[in-house]
Amino acid sequence: MTSHQFPSFPPSYCQRWRDAGLWLDVTLHQGFDDTVARIPDSVGIITPERSYTFAQLKETSDALAAGLLGIGIGKGDIVAVQLPNWIEFFYLQIALARIGAIIQPMHTVFRQRELSNLLSFCETDAVVVADSIKDTSYSDPIREIWSELPCLRKLIVARGEPNGDNECSFDALIEEGRSHLNRLDDLDVSAGDVFYLNFTSGTEGNPKGFLHTHNTLISLYKILMAHMMETVPDTISLACSPMTHSFGHFTSYTCAIGGFPVVLIDRYNPKLLLEIISSARVTNLSGTPAHLIGLLRYQDFEQYDTSCINSVGVGGARSSPELIDELEQVWGVKSANTYGMGETVLHTRTAPDDSEEKIRDTVGRPVFGAELKIVDPKDRSVTLPTGEIGEICFRGATLFLGYHNQLEKTAETRDDEGWFYTSDLGLVDEEGYLSFAGRAKEVINRGGTKIYPKEIEDVLNTHPQIEEAAVVGMPDTRFGEVVCAYIVNSGDSELGVEEIGKFVEQKQVMKYMRPEYVFQLDAMPMTPTGKIRKATLQQQAAEFAKENKT
Repeated sequence: MTSHQFPSFPPSYCQRWRDAGLWLDVTLHQGFDDTVARIPDSVGIITPERSYTFAQLKETSDALAAGLLGIGIGKGDIVAVQLPNWIEFFYLQIALARIGAIIQPMHTVFRQRELSNLLSFCETDAVVVADSIKDTSYSDPIREIWSELPCLRKLIVARGEPNGDNECSFDALIEEGRSHLNRLDDLDVSAGDVFYLNFTSGTEGNPKGFLHTHNTLISLYKILMAHMMETVPDTISLACSPMTHSFGHFTSYTCAIGGFPVVLIDRYNPKLLLEIISSARVTNLSGTPAHLIGLLRYQDFEQYDTSCINSVGVGGARSSPELIDELEQVWGVKSANTYGMGETVLHTRTAPDDSEEKIRDTVGRPVFGAELKIVDPKDRSVTLPTGEIGEICFRGATLFLGYHNQLEKTAETRDDEGWFYTSDLGLVDEEGYLSFAGRAKEVINRGGTKIYPKEIEDVLNTHPQIEEAAVVGMPDTRFGEVVCAYIVNSGDSELGVEEIGKFVEQKQVMKYMRPEYVFQLDAMPMTPTGKIRKATLQQQAAEFAKENKT
């Protein structure tokens, strides 16, 4: 086993959340075992090919855990997983938690360069990859960079065959483990152990791998599941987001801890989604705005029976008011706007009984156990009054343990009172609702006046021809920065600066906030998790300004 050094919470901090009833000292695998004991023959996971009962899920995940121990993977080891939303991913979530190892999801779009950066930085002990997806190899890239990864000990190939002494097949591990379940006896895994490592941003230059323990994650889901059992006991969930991203990863916890069936699909495909929503009678659908817009805009949408959907969760990026309206028109649901991040999981959310105005314009109020304040970004000791935009701060039981191998970066984000400084901007109204204003690094400074891109984006997204809009600052010799808009135009006529200017003027947008440059794109550059790559657009705007000497 590799001797990884992980940070730890002070004892007084831990006791605070135990005393508040927000840390339950339950691990993921313990919560899963409780579910299995309660409903062993109920369906837990549904895939397009078949369904799996909880008893079947436990039998296979136990065998996998024993198999992993048999090849020397155990407590404290970091195991990277690059898989689509396959049943194997769920088995790994439970098995790795059971043996005390840490799961490190990696997006399937990552190739040699990104993989080498992440695996080297984390000093990863083992990697689980799909042998291939759509004729693209995922095992070969690991083999090609193996010499760059001195800490890597094992490559585990799912749905394929191994090639070399340091490799083994996923299925073979399970088969070998079935005969050695005694390895699972007397394992020492506690709720205070690290078991989840994921990344918030890019893989080069500034990696930020956040660490969570069972207590910082599972306690929240245990409490949420108890509430769901009382209020929506017949929930069947489907997440469009990949399990390599926290938004999709945690959806399976509703199955493991709550006993609610979860549908897994290995790729985002509107036709496949609609087919399985109809056949499995999915009640709870979640995804990014891009996922949901793609589904609603699918040309044959009306041919499928999606009347079973009674709850929609939108995350990963801010919902436009138009999307919220459309979800209510189509399914009669008031989608919840949420605000959170990998470091905090869930910070605020709107509720179904909130007013339309609050659901449209805010990301809700703090969830139970969470606290919120707004501070001056230049002097964090100053708490700003109601209605003023500043840095959003979080305090709560779901705060991450720290950034992996980055003690100084961790220290920069929090203080001795347990507050986490997000670097995001927002304001709180008199009723305690948070309005998200954007990332601090995205604020446009036009001649000393701060402009928040989201305000303009919300206006542009109301244009009947604009499918999607993103606003960034463009360098300018006179003002420092000016407003630059990128749009995806779904109409027949071109939308230039003049047309956009007239539209935003009609919407009573102040003159200095109006876009001075407008670029039309066929599609926005997106992250693997469905967010617009603002950094890419900022770079394009800067290059345009340089070439044209604006």
